[in-house]
Amino acid sequence: MSDSHTTVRRTTSSGFGRDWYLYWSAGTVSVLGDGIFVAALPLLAAGLTRDPQLISGLTMAGTLPWLVFSLQAGAIADRSDGRRLLVGAQGLQLLCVSLLGLYARWPAQGMWPLYGLAFAVGIGAVSARSAGQAMLPTVVPPKQLVVANSRLFTAESVAQTFLGPAAGAALFAAGRFLPFWVDAGTFALSMLLIVRMSARPAAPPRPRRPIRTEVLVGLRWLARHRLLRTAVALVAVANFANFMTTSTLVLFIGPHRYGLLLSTTALGGIVGALASRPLLARIGGRRAVFGTITVAPLSMIAVAAVGPSLIAVGALTALSSACGTIWTVAAVSQRQRLVPADLQARVASASLMLAWGAQPLGALAGGMVASYLDLRAPWLIGGAVRLAAAVLAIRPLRLWED
Repeated sequence: MSDSHTTVRRTTSSGFGRDWYLYWSAGTVSVLGDGIFVAALPLLAAGLTRDPQLISGLTMAGTLPWLVFSLQAGAIADRSDGRRLLVGAQGLQLLCVSLLGLYARWPAQGMWPLYGLAFAVGIGAVSARSAGQAMLPTVVPPKQLVVANSRLFTAESVAQTFLGPAAGAALFAAGRFLPFWVDAGTFALSMLLIVRMSARPAAPPRPRRPIRTEVLVGLRWLARHRLLRTAVALVAVANFANFMTTSTLVLFIGPHRYGLLLSTTALGGIVGALASRPLLARIGGRRAVFGTITVAPLSMIAVAAVGPSLIAVGALTALSSACGTIWTVAAVSQRQRLVPADLQARVASASLMLAWGAQPLGALAGGMVASYLDLRAPWLIGGAVRLAAAVLAIRPLRLWED
């Protein structure tokens, strides 16, 4: 295949073609593996220790790369061949989960190897997401981005939330090493599909500059764009509020109903992903985002009002999850249309760092609020904070381009 920066698309009359289906298939396979990994890693850790701090440290190790490496990953993605970077990132993940499989088969004492490998898997995940999001506008035409993102998030919700965790738990029961080696197989298949793509970044070659300079360019561009910086701020507030509630959700709803509630909430996300395309086409992105940033916080406040009723809380969290997915499809599509091609990965990574970096802060705040007040308080305060942010965002969001 040529190393030219000319974008090659083999499209059909619908605007999709061979590269899109390879890209979508690779993404679906890899997030299925992510779901398997998410279920299996805590089970492996629980077999080594019952110390909550040690187990929570594993989650921190796996998510820390989003805080410390997102900006660098975006800069690297914008100056690299997206396909090669994506294949390299998934190759790193394949190696790490294979080593986890070996560790699970012959477990040593101690958690430190798990921390190191979880962190390395996280580095690969950050790099892969940066490269993948920057590639999408080169794979489908701009007018098809909403459709493409809707299909991607639908597949992600089904594979990563439903099928992956169930498969991971079942494989772990059959053999501690099995889920990790199956996950390695999903990365290998995804890499094979990506290699067969022909798309190349549309941006022309540009002079290499220090990574720090590249990072600052992406941050400054985002900071100067009123609409997109407002959207990122809203996601950060939403993540902060959501993690206020999820950090104590198992205590609020009860351990015996926790899994069922997670499944119900995930179902809302799937419905939102399926509904996003026709909804955005019918009412437009501006009206859709105004609706989601209003309904979601009201749903959280309503949970505080009804208390730990499984049916009521399940319906309300499913509604909030659906709103979140619709928002994500609309916002990611908007960003991909507005950001210049040579800045796609850096702006996306800056957005992810700022938005996802609010999650551990929200979890910390939620635990403190629940301890000092009660288990309903995180829902009430989180909903109120999101509602206040929505009011402040009204004027900037009027700039939304349908």
